[in-house]
This record gives sequence, structure tokens and C-alpha cells, in this order.
Amino acid sequence: MTERIDRREALRERILSAAEARIVAGGVAVLRARDVMADAGAALGGLYNAFDDLDDVVLHVNSRTLDRLNGALSDARRGLEDPAQALQASALAYLAFARAHHPLWSALFDYRYAFDRRMPDWLLAQQGDLLVHIVEPLRKLRPDWDEDTLLLRARILFGAIHGVVSTSLEKRFVGLSADRLATEIGAFVDVIVAGTLHGADGGAWGSTGD
Repeated sequence: MTERIDRREALRERILSAAEARIVAGGVAVLRARDVMADAGAALGGLYNAFDDLDDVVLHVNSRTLDRLNGALSDARRGLEDPAQALQASALAYLAFARAHHPLWSALFDYRYAFDRRMPDWLLAQQGDLLVHIVEPLRKLRPDWDEDTLLLRARILFGAIHGVVSTSLEKRFVGLSADRLATEIGAFVDVIVAGTLHGADGGAWGSTGD
């Protein structure tokens, strides 16, 4: 039994590594189960001995990407007590990760799973972990905010930064040029920090709507 489990885990790892390499080389849109299994050195049917289907493989590749991204943001914030500096570091680390691992980062948002597939709780929890890098600095800036407000504002800020990064790296019409992107993201975070602090005296972003 132990040997069988070990073989299955080894096959899972080969499949994940092969799928990840394919995504890096050509993007998630062209990922095909037959190619992945050929790269993994196994028959096509072996996929279903290790995963539910190709969607399940991508879920686990995305999980590994989220682990790396979370680690990069943790490293960027480490030792920074000032919340404004921590938010700056997290935003710029997010941009750096997206640039350095663009196909894998894109797969987090671009892959289309089966329409009736519900994201597993463990992956949703990993996604939520990213917000910690925003929630903790915001809590220092606004200790008067309750947890629901902190989470809401963290989601808004994450969405805003992600939108700027995404439109710029994908070279969409409102995107920023590469030489301005980091500078403008930093300036945007400065505006958010200033607005958050000003909100303690009634500013719009600082209002909880109570």
C-alpha cells in the first residue's frame, strides 16, 4: 500500500511539473492533457489515477503558484513595521512576481474551469491568505475599522493594484508603460495611505458607512 501511494505521489509530481512547464512555455490556454502526460512519461489514462481531470491539475498548479506568490509578499514585508512601507513593498513585490512569472500568474486568473466547478475550500483559503499582506498594514493605519471593513478595503485595494498590473502587462489600452509602472503603483499606494489616514477625520475612503 505504501509503495502504491508513493508511486501515485511521484506521478502527481511529474504531472504537476510537466503542466507547469507547459504553462510557462506557452500559456495555460494551450494546455492539453495529452501533451502533459507525454511530458510526464505516462499514458493519458494515468492522469485519472492521480487527478480528477485537467482542471484539477491546473487547480494544483495554481496552488503552487499561490504559495510562491504568498512567499514573495511575505519576504517583501518582513521586518517592515511601518504600514505604509509594508503596503508599498507588497504592491511592488506583486508586480515583480507578475513580471517574473507571467504565464503562471496569468493562469491564476485566465484559466476557465468547467462552468459548474466549485473552487475547493483549500484553494479559496490560499487566495484569502494574500489579503493578509494588505489587511495587517491597514489595521495599523486604521485600528478603528472592524474586521469586515478591513477585509472589504483590502479586497478593493488588491483589485485596484491587480487591475493596473494586469492591464499594463497585457498591454491593454489603459495600461501603463513598463518604465512607469512601478513608480505609478508606488504613487497610487501613497494616495491610498494618505486617504486612509485622512479618513479618520471623515475622508471618503476612510468612512465605514456607519
